Amino acid sequence: MFFSKSSRKRKQRNLERALSAQQRLTELSLKYLDFSLNRSDSGIGNQKKDQLVVSLTSHSHRVNDVSLTIESLFQQSLKADKIILCLAKDEFSSCNLPELLKLQQQRGLEIDFCDEDLGPYTKFYYTLKKYPDSLIVTVDDDLLYPHDMLDLLYRAYLENPSCVHCHRAHRMILDGRSQLLPYKQWERPTQESSPSRLIFPTGVGGVLYFPGCFADDILDKKTFMQLAPNSDDVWLKAMSLKKGVLCRRLQDPRPWDMRFQVIEGSQKSALKRQNKSKRSGNDSKIRAVFDRYGLWSSLYAGT
Repeated sequence: MFFSKSSRKRKQRNLERALSAQQRLTELSLKYLDFSLNRSDSGIGNQKKDQLVVSLTSHSHRVNDVSLTIESLFQQSLKADKIILCLAKDEFSSCNLPELLKLQQQRGLEIDFCDEDLGPYTKFYYTLKKYPDSLIVTVDDDLLYPHDMLDLLYRAYLENPSCVHCHRAHRMILDGRSQLLPYKQWERPTQESSPSRLIFPTGVGGVLYFPGCFADDILDKKTFMQLAPNSDDVWLKAMSLKKGVLCRRLQDPRPWDMRFQVIEGSQKSALKRQNKSKRSGNDSKIRAVFDRYGLWSSLYAGT
């Protein structure tokens, strides 16, 4: 097969970039492993007027690597007041925790053994119930987060405290009749950085939610498990939209995929594959939630 010179150069650049990212991931993983094993300094701190709580969840397929994610949160330039790992009681107890997590508990990690496994909802549901008046940042358990992830979110909040701020988002696209197009036709991910009703935060990069940004139905467990199981991004977007809150992606010229490093092998059990499927995908869940709460007019009210 014939490839043009420009095509070959592009493929070479992509390969070099992938190798560079993999090398950086390996170096960071080893560094964070060393920190977790040998450091005794606290991974949390009180450097701000607002209580900043970071929440994440994990399951048996990832729990042996989640300490790497947590270490990257410990090493933030702006430290959280609390870092909470929410684990389901029917899967975990203090007896079967990885040793690294036990060491991290001594440095400030809180582990909440939750009554029920709510899938990805676990990370926000139990933390929001406990800390309704705090800033809550939800993160995923399969990334190494850059050192300024929290700092950038918190500064964005101080600048505009009425928005939900995130590092990564999609833009919901409307057709010529102002009807929402299918998920696969959205701008994914978007580079738009203006506050908008059409910005759809994706939890993978970290999302900051402020007290009062959700409608009262936010903790309606029965409804979100029925209408949008495994799609917490859909539910959280819907509840902020119902409240009339705009969302905003942080403006950062640095390449996202070079700063937010995916832990090798963690994507094998990722929910994103399920959410793209025709039967259980985001489109049907968005339709179900938006129909239930009459959110279409709110979405179409403006950008």
